[in-house]
Amino acid sequence: MSLLNSIDHDHVLTAIETWDTAGGSLYLTVSGSKSTHVLLHHGREYDAAAIAGIAHGLATGRTLTASDIPGGAAAAAKTLTRLGFEVRDDSPPGVAAATRRTTRATGGSSVTSSTGGSRSAAARPAAKPRVAASDKVYELCPTCFLALPSTGVCDNCA
Repeated sequence: MSLLNSIDHDHVLTAIETWDTAGGSLYLTVSGSKSTHVLLHHGREYDAAAIAGIAHGLATGRTLTASDIPGGAAAAAKTLTRLGFEVRDDSPPGVAAATRRTTRATGGSSVTSSTGGSRSAAARPAAKPRVAASDKVYELCPTCFLALPSTGVCDNCA
């Protein structure tokens, strides 16, 4: 059962009113970045995931962010469409198509590529490990073990 099954059409309408009254930019500041799915209602545009999250809060008492919704903004858009609302997908063309082709038959471990082939998660190339700037290795003075400046001469021991 989807987390968003608890919301109905009236919850969404109330969420839209709440959005208009409180100001959507404030909600986006609290909840995170704007999603790529846009709810269209009476000539106005709303963040679909945000409206679904607010509607969930009205229905259950727990407001959701897009990251809290299993399936994210796409799942929110699907729920809003099921409830009779018009939703536009503003994802870049390649991203929207890849999202639709993601298979869940193996628990999300298989992804259909844009060429139509399927590859497993294990077949993907490994990502290079990222090193934080704080983990950078510095040349140390052999006497006092302080980091050497770019001159290579220790300011403490010289």
